[in-house]
Amino acid sequence: MEKQMVVMVLRVLFSATLLLEEQAQVAGSVTELLRVSRSATRTTHISPVTNRSSSMSGRPLYDVFLSFRGRDTRKKFTDCLYNALSGAGIRVFRDKEEMETGEEINELLMEAIKQSKISIPVISKNYANSKSCLRELAQMLECKEEMNHIIIPIFYYVSPSNVHNCEGPFKDLAGLKKRGIDGTLVNSWKTALGKIGQLKGYHLDKKSAGSDGNVIKQIVDQVQRKLKKKDLIVTKQLVEVAPHVQNIMAKLKVGYHNGQAVKIGNTREMVLVHGISGVGKTVLAKCIYNKLHHLYDACSFLENIQADIERNGIVSVQNKLIYDLHKGNAQKFRGSNDALTHIKYRLCNMKVLVLLDDVKDRVQLRELVGEPDWFGLGSRVIVTSQRGDLLENISGAESFAHGPMEQDEALKLFCRHAFGTDSPHKKFKKLSRDIVTATHGLPLTLELVGSYLNRAKKKMWQETLEALDKASHYSVRGALEKSYNNLNANERQIFLDIACFFTGKDKRIPSYMWDDFKYFPARSIRALQTRSLVEIGENKELCMHEILKNFGREIVKKENKKPCKRSRLCDHNEALKVLQTRKGTNKVQGLRLEFGDGSNGNISFECDQYDGLQNLRFLKLDWANIWGDFEDRLLSLRWLDWQGCPKSFDVQSLNLNLQNLVILDLSRSQVDKDWRGWKLLLEEVWNEFTIFIHVFF
Repeated sequence: MEKQMVVMVLRVLFSATLLLEEQAQVAGSVTELLRVSRSATRTTHISPVTNRSSSMSGRPLYDVFLSFRGRDTRKKFTDCLYNALSGAGIRVFRDKEEMETGEEINELLMEAIKQSKISIPVISKNYANSKSCLRELAQMLECKEEMNHIIIPIFYYVSPSNVHNCEGPFKDLAGLKKRGIDGTLVNSWKTALGKIGQLKGYHLDKKSAGSDGNVIKQIVDQVQRKLKKKDLIVTKQLVEVAPHVQNIMAKLKVGYHNGQAVKIGNTREMVLVHGISGVGKTVLAKCIYNKLHHLYDACSFLENIQADIERNGIVSVQNKLIYDLHKGNAQKFRGSNDALTHIKYRLCNMKVLVLLDDVKDRVQLRELVGEPDWFGLGSRVIVTSQRGDLLENISGAESFAHGPMEQDEALKLFCRHAFGTDSPHKKFKKLSRDIVTATHGLPLTLELVGSYLNRAKKKMWQETLEALDKASHYSVRGALEKSYNNLNANERQIFLDIACFFTGKDKRIPSYMWDDFKYFPARSIRALQTRSLVEIGENKELCMHEILKNFGREIVKKENKKPCKRSRLCDHNEALKVLQTRKGTNKVQGLRLEFGDGSNGNISFECDQYDGLQNLRFLKLDWANIWGDFEDRLLSLRWLDWQGCPKSFDVQSLNLNLQNLVILDLSRSQVDKDWRGWKLLLEEVWNEFTIFIHVFF
């Protein structure tokens, strides 16, 4: 009976694997939650997480309400527009298809308009023959007047003047009174048509026949601009960024007026924003990107490139660039040379906007964008780096040195984080100026210290100033130590985990482990964010500045002179030596090995090399192999990161005993339905209570 259940589980797991592989091609990263439960009757279930449907009252706000006369446009223009908007990630409410059975139609439609940010009425010749359409139109205008609702009308083979004057197809509007409809209501609809006819929108007629696709593209672009759907996230407390933006726009040869990019020159341009860590290079580059992206069909923002390359190799970043610029319709390359060839020859005619954040050297830059003429005319490439010589040998490339803030600007930024105002409170005026001076005008330092001192007593301000006076401007060690000491035990554990292991990881993945240890990850991560110790990236990844990451690792190093007696072994050589010399202790909670895929499973560890590591909760094997009877050595393990695990091994000689495992990462491995590890792992976690395993491919 148990064998039959294992076979059933394996089949479901293999199906889930195929599904995950398909999703990976679309989303770039894959997470599938498998629930493995064992009840008293020894019945096993595996089920994916699904989104619950909800009634209208519980739905999130819609971006767009689409109003139209079904028999005129549903299977023509409106369907194409709906699919284009939805494909761009815009949430669209479409009449009838969004309604739950049994709901009052008019009430639901009116509520949907109120919840939407933009309405798009497709005014066709029979539009005014529908009482529902006219009610929707009146509601849109009411929302426009009271809630700044945006209306983008589309005059579909009707004249805007006819709509405004209720002529032509709209002249029989008065006939509604003969059908028993209240005259006051009809007059309000007539007024609504009159106002809609005066709005700026899109006009399709016989002259524009065949250009529906271009009009739809323009509408989607306009909606995205209004919703700022493609904007990168930047802090709200920006200070004196506009002059820098103006300067860089000129270097990029962009027509820039009244804070808006209006025209791109028909050339290829590349600009480097360089400066020391913490000076705000990425924020400035994001501001430029947000001003430009609406003028491009193909855009890519590659964040923290150095860290990404260290974790996954250059081909991973190349694949992200190709994926973005082809809008997901691109193959995934395994080799860097193949990816680079694709970039050179397949993107040369495309007008693209690319932002490369934190490029280490010229080698990395060339492996990503080659030469400026590798992209089409009109393309713009923005690069951030600590090196100012990155573009020296590239003809026509421009550089912008982003230095520390001036005293007055720095004071304003600091005060926004410390007081929520642009100037310091009276009794903190001198201290504020002294602290700003001690931070050397570094925005990151100003934000960190300001956030830390928010609502703090004067004595803490004085102590912080003393610590800053002793620290160099490359770090704020004194302030960071105080900020770290102000964290509770759970927050410290998560901070050190991120610094040592999980920078760049989707925050949801380690949260499964943290939750199992009752570290309250949602609350703890929020606390770290408010103290500016951790940021959440565009794709929910955990981001930590190098200053902070190094600070966290220094804390771990100071725990003990001997690596085997530290809580985390994130240095490959130190971790390897501890295993090779069999000197593991119960102090070690996390251990990371990084052999790379070149090892091909040739590195192997036997069970007794893990002696003493009974408190290990995170283990990264990284293309290595293991064998032997582990007994209770890995009983505390919650996360096994076994990327590149071997497809076949001797199941009889391996007993892991992973009773408490909650995360299994099999990325970059060739696991399939015949993998012998399925049977091993399922038997190992077979126990008398419910257990959740989060499997990643």
